[in-house]
Amino acid sequence: MIEIFIFLTILGIFAGLISGFFGIGSGVILVPAYFFLFNYLNFSEEIIPLLATGTSMTTMVLVIPNAAYTHYLNSNVDLNIVKKMLLFAFVFTIFARYLALNMESLTLQLIIAVSLILAAFQVAVDIKPKEIKPKINNLELALASCGIGLVTSLVGIGGGILMVPYFTFRGLSIREAIGTSSVMGLVIAISGAIGAFVFAPTEAENINWMAGSTYIPAAVIVGLSSIWFAKIGANISNNTSSEKLKLAFAIVVIISAIRIIYDSFI
Repeated sequence: MIEIFIFLTILGIFAGLISGFFGIGSGVILVPAYFFLFNYLNFSEEIIPLLATGTSMTTMVLVIPNAAYTHYLNSNVDLNIVKKMLLFAFVFTIFARYLALNMESLTLQLIIAVSLILAAFQVAVDIKPKEIKPKINNLELALASCGIGLVTSLVGIGGGILMVPYFTFRGLSIREAIGTSSVMGLVIAISGAIGAFVFAPTEAENINWMAGSTYIPAAVIVGLSSIWFAKIGANISNNTSSEKLKLAFAIVVIISAIRIIYDSFI
C-alpha cells in the first residue's frame, strides 16, 4: 500500500535526523509511530508493544551507523568508555528482550515514561557534581551499561535518552556525550535486534513479513530512508552551540515523555 510506504519513508527521514543530531537512536519517535502503524494494520493489541519495540531496535541497526561514524570522524567519541561498556550493554540488552516477552504492556510504558522524565530533568536543569572526576570508575560504567541496556531494550529507544544525560553528568561535553552515545546506541541496537529475532510472541508467527518481533518491511524502509539524513543530523549537531543543543535535546525528551504518559493513562 502506497500510503504505508510514504508514511515509513517520511518516518525514516525524521528518524535519521534525530538519531544523528541527538545521538538517541530515534526510538523516541519510532516506537509511537510503530504503535500507530500496527494498529492501522489490525495487529493484535496484546502483542503490539513487543512488536513496536522489537521493530524499533532492528530499524536502528540501519539508522545509527552513519551517524555514529560521522560523530567518530568529528572526534566526538570516547572510545575508552565504549570499550568498557560494550560487553555489559550487549548482554543485558538481549536479556531485556526476554523480559519484555513476559511483561505487561502498561509496565513497559511506565518504564519508558519514568526514564524519559528523569533524563529530561537532568538535561534541562544541567545537574552536575561539584567535582568531576577525570576518569569514570570501571564498576560504575559496568553497572550503568547493564541498567541502560535493560531499560532501553525493554522500551526500544536505543539508549541515548539515558546515556547522553549520564555522560554529561560525568564530565563529557555535550558533543562528546552525543557522539559516544551514538556509538553505544549502535551496540545496543544490534543486540536488541538479535533479541527481537530470538524472543517473540507465538501470535507473531502468523503475520506475513514478521521475523521474530520485527516487522521487516517497516525496519527496511525506515532504515534505508534514514541513512543519508542521519549523517546530516550528525553534522548539524557538530556545528550547533552546546547550550542550544542541550535545550533542544531536553525539549525532545520532555515531549516524548508527555506522549507516553498520555498514551498510558488517558
